[in-house]
Amino acid sequence: MDEAYFSGLSVGFKFDYIRHYAALDPYSPLLDGSWKKLSECFSDGLLRRSEGYNDFVLTCGIRDILGARLADTSSHCAIFGSHQQICRSFSGRVDATVDLVTIPLKHAARRHIGPFSSRIDGLDESRTGVLAEGRRFYFHVDNGRRYPDETACVFSTPGDATAHAFVLAQELAQDESWHGFYILVTDEREREIARVRMGQ
Repeated sequence: MDEAYFSGLSVGFKFDYIRHYAALDPYSPLLDGSWKKLSECFSDGLLRRSEGYNDFVLTCGIRDILGARLADTSSHCAIFGSHQQICRSFSGRVDATVDLVTIPLKHAARRHIGPFSSRIDGLDESRTGVLAEGRRFYFHVDNGRRYPDETACVFSTPGDATAHAFVLAQELAQDESWHGFYILVTDEREREIARVRMGQ
């Protein structure tokens, strides 16, 4: 484990996790792109026998965890988890919340591990011309005149790229001078994927 960012109940236990409990964590290796609860991955009996659960999770004051693996390369992965305090349970709105935040979180995770994976993985793109994960999408600013994006970003699907365009549009729309402009999303072949208006 290279890094861990903790907040809330477990913030004071970050270094204990990195130094010792990450190696004993039975939950994180089970995570993939879907959201899973710790309590649904293991029986109560197995959790009662788990050093990582008893000495770390419960000691932090945590009853359950909802997590997912948001990004994965051959050398790095990014996992996000939301902790639920002892004597409480996840809200019935958790599924709707997860649907709302998953794509922005995946995008943030890919950006975070991107510099590490490109240095270590040797960039398949430079050797083969093909990106190891996803496709390139461009985010042009358009108000009748196009201000082209020449760098692009990599996303797994056009839907992920479109979600990123909505995030960009919301951020830029905080400045009213951008209202009426559009974020135009295109793929590598300059095909239009989406057009997202900024502001009203």
